[in-house]
Formats: sequence, C-alpha cells, structure tokens
Amino acid sequence: MMGTGENERRGPGRARWWAIVLGVAVLLGLLDWLKARDSVAPTFRWPFAWFMIRWLAWVPVAGVLSWLVRRVVSTRARPAVLAGVLVAGFLGVTTYTSLVQASMSRVMGPPGYRKTGFWRMWGLGLRAVDQGIIYLGIVGIFGTIELRRRLREEALTAARLEAELTRAELDQMRVQLHPQLIEDTLHTTAEFVRSGASTQAVQLLARLSDVLRLTLATLGQERVSLRQETEFLQAYLSLQQIRAPGRLRSRVDIPPEALTAEVPSLSLFQLAELPVTPWEGALELSAAVADGRLKVRLRQLAPAQPGAEVTEAADRLDRLRQRLEHLYPKEHALRVEHENAGLLCTLDIPVVILE
Repeated sequence: MMGTGENERRGPGRARWWAIVLGVAVLLGLLDWLKARDSVAPTFRWPFAWFMIRWLAWVPVAGVLSWLVRRVVSTRARPAVLAGVLVAGFLGVTTYTSLVQASMSRVMGPPGYRKTGFWRMWGLGLRAVDQGIIYLGIVGIFGTIELRRRLREEALTAARLEAELTRAELDQMRVQLHPQLIEDTLHTTAEFVRSGASTQAVQLLARLSDVLRLTLATLGQERVSLRQETEFLQAYLSLQQIRAPGRLRSRVDIPPEALTAEVPSLSLFQLAELPVTPWEGALELSAAVADGRLKVRLRQLAPAQPGAEVTEAADRLDRLRQRLEHLYPKEHALRVEHENAGLLCTLDIPVVILE
C-alpha cells in the first residue's frame, strides 16, 4: 500500500500535470479562435465557446492516454500488442471527440453544422484528419516523456547496484585481508614472546588493533578522507615494520589542507600492493591540492638491483581503475610508471572536501 508521504508527494505533481494540460488546451483554443475570428459568419453565435470547448474536450483524453502510455511502456509491450493498443486508442478517441463535436453542433456550432444531422456530423468527425494528428501528437509526447523517465530510473537503478557491488567488493577485500594478517601477526607475536622481545610483541598487537579499528571505521564506505586512508596505510606499514625491522622504510608528506579531501577507500593500499614484493624497500607518499584537483603521489623502491623491473598486478589495477571511473567518470587520471626497481603511482582526482 502506498504510504501517506508518497501520496502527498504525488498529489501536487498530478495537480501540476493537470494544470499544464488544461493550460495547453486553453491556449490552443484561444489561438484557434484568434486565427478564425475574422472569417466567422455573423450568424455564428458562440465562436469563442465553440473553439474553446473543442480543445477542452481533449483534456480527459490526455489523462486517459497518459495512463495508457505509462502502462504500455512499463509492461514493455510487444510490437503487436503496442500496435493493437494504438489502433484501439485511436478508434476510442475519435469516437469520443466526434460525439462531443456532434453534440456541440446542435447548440453552438456554425450555421452549416447546426443544419447537418447529428449522426452525419458524427461521421464527419470520424473521418477528420486533424483528430488523428492530434491523437498521434499526444501519444508521441507522452511516449517520449515516459521512455525518458524509464531510462532515467533504469540508469539510477544500475548506478545503485554498481555502488552496492563496489561496496561489497571493498568489504570482501577487507574481510580477506584480516584472516591472513591476524594469523601472521599472532605468529610473529608468539616468536617475539619466546625470544623475550615483549615490547615488540605489545607494539605489534597495538598496531594490529589500529588496523582492525580503522578497517571497521570505514566499513561499507566507498569514499573516505585522505586522513583516514593515510592513517590506515601508516598503521599497516607500522605493523609490517615491527614484524620485519629494517625491511621497509616509509615517509609521508601530506599538507593539512589535503587531509580532508576524499579518496576512494583502500585506493592507497591497493597501489602500495602493486609491486611483486610489496612492503619491502622504501615507500614515499605525498599529496597536494591545486586548481580544484587532488594529486596523490606514491613512490615505491623495491630492495632489488638497479634496473630490475617491477610489474604491477594487472587485475588489482583494473579493479581500481573501474572504481575510479564509477566515482569520477571522465574526471580522474591514474598513472603507474616503472621507475628503475620500483613504481611511481600518481592519482589525480577532483577535490571533494569531507566534513
């Protein structure tokens, strides 16, 4: 059952629709009268009312045709059904308008019409070409409006489904990340405890807690602030640095004005995972805001011999590019370039400030 709020929203909309249809009918009747008033016979007693009522008679027809077109479009009628509905609608409309005109001719029509019999007038109305032209014009206008509305709704539905799918993929990525991370961290913690390095064990568990907390804080979010994304990446880097001291160095240089800008959730983490041997060597992260754009630069150097090529994971990069196209269609740029034994990743997106 339709809720009260939805009824209240549709009520003013339908009232405006009827007001527009009535206004168009009045305007067309007025124009028709102005065009013909100089040639009206003196014995024509009610010319203005004649032309006005002829057009006002189309108002209920417009309401019925609007409902009919909406039903045909919403049910995706087959061509044969569509043709049958159009023919039946045409016969019904011409019959109705011919009866209205024949009835009016008895009272206020032109002298020639008043002398013509009722059924003859009705037959003349059925054969009138202008009735069919008006009918096809109304059906064409309503059909175009309804098709555009349906296409817009389908586009919105597709966008919502794509957004939900993206959030589900992100949440799946987070869930898949945790079991292996927790297992490795607990294993390393046990080794620290056995070797008497209790301080490192406590620090490792604290960093694991930070990673889990920051993950839960952004669960279900497609976009987060650069501050949140950086905090998560730094917590993960710290955890890796405690697990393997000296294997990974990192440096973060982000100005305060860039920290509130939004970035795709887990985007920096995905870029940091691109090398064949992630979480080794050196990682430098910087960002800048200029001319309404946020530019993030992530540079990684693997602990390999100079000139050794590091390849990016194509599937991860493709998924990230798809997310960027979904979030910033035609307004983003992601470049991943080989740089000796590492990668240089540059992300350029519009600046959107998150409260």
